[in-house]
Amino acid sequence: TIWYLYRDNVLPRNTKFIGYARTKQSLADVREKSKKYMKVRSGEEDKFEQFWEANDYVTGLYDKRIDYEMLNQNISKYEKGPIANRIFYLAVPPTVFEDVTVNIRNACVSIKGYTRVIIEKPFGRDDDSSEKLSNHLAGLFKEEQIYRIDHYLGKEMVQNLMTIRFANQIFSPSWNRENIASILISFKEPFGTEGRGGYFDDFGIVR
Repeated sequence: TIWYLYRDNVLPRNTKFIGYARTKQSLADVREKSKKYMKVRSGEEDKFEQFWEANDYVTGLYDKRIDYEMLNQNISKYEKGPIANRIFYLAVPPTVFEDVTVNIRNACVSIKGYTRVIIEKPFGRDDDSSEKLSNHLAGLFKEEQIYRIDHYLGKEMVQNLMTIRFANQIFSPSWNRENIASILISFKEPFGTEGRGGYFDDFGIVR
């Protein structure tokens, strides 16, 4: 997805992409693992190489501040201009959200621009854990710095299409056979847990 955004010129020109994870690997390893997902059309080869030149990778633990200080140094070497914004996309297990956000706040906040944190995974496993995470984040970042993405936010809406239709006057006149040719709802994930068994024990479908 990042490659598509880069390819279509919808990102700022000087955007850099830095991966951070516990896995000890090189950028070449990341590129090799990504190969099967990257659709490079004819004539895009040069731009594809430019895309990888804008990438980097850092190995570190989720709960070690010194590793985040190393990450901060790595990010800083790319920030040559007067303004440098940072967006942290947390595609990590929910159990480490607190450690990761604390370390980002303490060691990786931008000093030349804004800092944003994107939480991508179920936002807690129930009301109590969701509120606890919200309060934790509120102590570290302002609300406008936080973006939340939940894989299941649309599920109830899909399950209650009939209620949505007849309970909302804006939809009722138009959601009918005169105006809609067909409806297709797809639930598609063509792979297994792939090492994420511990995650599914506490979150998602299995729970």
